[in-house]
Amino acid sequence: MTLANDSILVTPGSGAIVATHLIGGKEHQVVVQADGDGHITNTIPTYFYMVPATGGAASKLYLDLFNAVGSGKIVDVRGVWAVPKTDVATGVAIALRLDLFRTSAVGTGGTAAAYKSATQDVAGGNITPSDTNNAALPAQITARHLPTGGATIAEWIFSTYVPGEEVTTSMSYITQFQNLMPVLFFGQKWTLREGQGLLLKNGAVAAAINIAFLICFTVE
Repeated sequence: MTLANDSILVTPGSGAIVATHLIGGKEHQVVVQADGDGHITNTIPTYFYMVPATGGAASKLYLDLFNAVGSGKIVDVRGVWAVPKTDVATGVAIALRLDLFRTSAVGTGGTAAAYKSATQDVAGGNITPSDTNNAALPAQITARHLPTGGATIAEWIFSTYVPGEEVTTSMSYITQFQNLMPVLFFGQKWTLREGQGLLLKNGAVAAAINIAFLICFTVE
């Protein structure tokens, strides 16, 4: 977008400068949109958490993201993507059931996430900011791959089914670009306040699948 080229004075008291832009011989007021949290559109600090692929197993805990008390931040989950590993054949015949839960305690065990790692498929997964000028996450906002404990379930949010790499019609290729979170269709963002987290867990039926996950979240 071209920057505003002029301004006019408005004086509802001490006065303020309003940006304008010349179109067709007339100055038009320039408006900058902001979201409900006061951030100019597309400027809220955004982060991605990607974990390496792992084999499916009944009731397996894949990852948790947690916003502990003391962070002073709110985490909004903007997207969750399941990424079946399609360069390795497993002969999968059934889809994987994936459950998302809200948690009230941080996960334990497993491997903690790295931050801004350059290593592909780094153990624990990697958290990276959309803009390198974003502030580092507070120590209370953590993530881990394959937790073995903790991650106390507070609420069941939803279930979805993810086809493997050899399901008929190769639907696994489509699911890699499908946001599992329905946040785009409803009014509120899916929010993790202090003392809350999310957990991705395999259903009770094992599926011979290798699968990775990507989570997009914002911090305010």
